[in-house]
Amino acid sequence: MPNGLTVARLILGPIVLACLVSGQVRLCFYLFLVAMLTDLYDGYLARRSDSVTEFGKLMDPLADKVLVSLTLVGLLLLHVPYVSVWMAAAIIGRELLILGWRTGAVKSGDGFLTSRVSKWKTASQMAWLALVLLHLTVLSRAGIAPADSGGGPVSAFLWTSGLAVVLMTLVSGAEYILSGKYRSEGVGS
Repeated sequence: MPNGLTVARLILGPIVLACLVSGQVRLCFYLFLVAMLTDLYDGYLARRSDSVTEFGKLMDPLADKVLVSLTLVGLLLLHVPYVSVWMAAAIIGRELLILGWRTGAVKSGDGFLTSRVSKWKTASQMAWLALVLLHLTVLSRAGIAPADSGGGPVSAFLWTSGLAVVLMTLVSGAEYILSGKYRSEGVGS
């Protein structure tokens, strides 16, 4: 069951991107929420049922990274003003770097210790993207295009939140690089 939820989240990433690009922002928001819930629930189930697998160790963080990265790409394609190219590049770049490192560590027989900061990083990324999608959903109901969604206190909050998310993302990446943290059986990002 936990691996099935991970695969579902992996599949939802491209669907979320397709919904964003086709202008179905509200559907995208709901699908993103479902994907977030699978992330919460699959790890809980795996630990509770003592069924942490090698597949889950690799695919769970991959599914998170695919979902976050494809959502960011979709928001960039919509020209959402409070999601900039450099923000997306910093987040996606960190995710690719750590994913490569994690994959190498696991394939070599070493585990990969997921830090508490990285777990909070993933949660903050998903929460921020959910808020962005919620804001776009509200605006779309009012007939406002995503590219015209800048300005106002909500946009300022989303921009500032995005900066905090990028900072947390970079800090969590630096933590791995500087400490060489791997050698555990933890599940996460």
